[in-house]
Amino acid sequence: MKTLKILIVLVVSLGFSGHAQDVYHVTRVNGTITNLGTGTNVVAGETLNPDDVLLFESLDSYAIAIGSAMGRFQIKFQEPALSNEHLTLTAMVKDIALPTKMRNLMLARFNPSETQVSDLRQYFGNDKFSIIGDAVTVPLNQQNYSLSDDKFIVFYYRVDNNPVSKKIGHSEQSLILEKDKLVTSSAGSVEGNEISNLAVYEYQMSSRSSHEITRFTLVFVDKNELINEFNTIIPILKRQKMANDDIKKYLIEYYYDFYGATDSKTIDTFAEQIVKNY
Repeated sequence: MKTLKILIVLVVSLGFSGHAQDVYHVTRVNGTITNLGTGTNVVAGETLNPDDVLLFESLDSYAIAIGSAMGRFQIKFQEPALSNEHLTLTAMVKDIALPTKMRNLMLARFNPSETQVSDLRQYFGNDKFSIIGDAVTVPLNQQNYSLSDDKFIVFYYRVDNNPVSKKIGHSEQSLILEKDKLVTSSAGSVEGNEISNLAVYEYQMSSRSSHEITRFTLVFVDKNELINEFNTIIPILKRQKMANDDIKKYLIEYYYDFYGATDSKTIDTFAEQIVKNY
């Protein structure tokens, strides 16, 4: 009888712990997603269960969530191999919640103590680089990048398939990347918050010579939206009894997973202030 009681308690405990591991705390929603069980739109701050059935407005709609074990997930309807005009974009959370690849970009690229950038290829990478807010200043090592009226950095990309070359402004040895100047051009304005296939060149006017440094997708991240997103995450972490330093580290890792690399000093200071002010 005693053994039976122990088994019952064990089964019940496993049932509860298994359910808890499947809970998803939503931190961000892109587009419109409806929880068919409640009839309401999914919003940041709510919790989804594994058996919840979601309706996605489009294939571009998705949610970002944190699991009970603090893993990070993207909840997105996967495009079918065969096109279907009458396809209904509905699925259970447990079938489409995909864990992030944990690219460890933070370990490879995060260096807030760096005072000057010696390698722009390493700094920008060749995948995604993001700017938080409207601008970022990038101090360059003068030995590697001697900026002047004759020698400077150029961004090359396309807007509506029209080529755009932008000379990047600088103050002494610091590049100044400004969103407004990059998204507007004589060829038109960039739609959305990304510039794909952006090439970075070092150009010398006197010799009319250039060489390509790297290519990547440039992403502009709304500062206020990011503040709200981090403020949604912090209480989830605090319930895990995380110390402030660990919360800050988690926020930076989260950022690198979903937004790509960014300026180390910017994200370090940003995350620290958010945690301090919460």
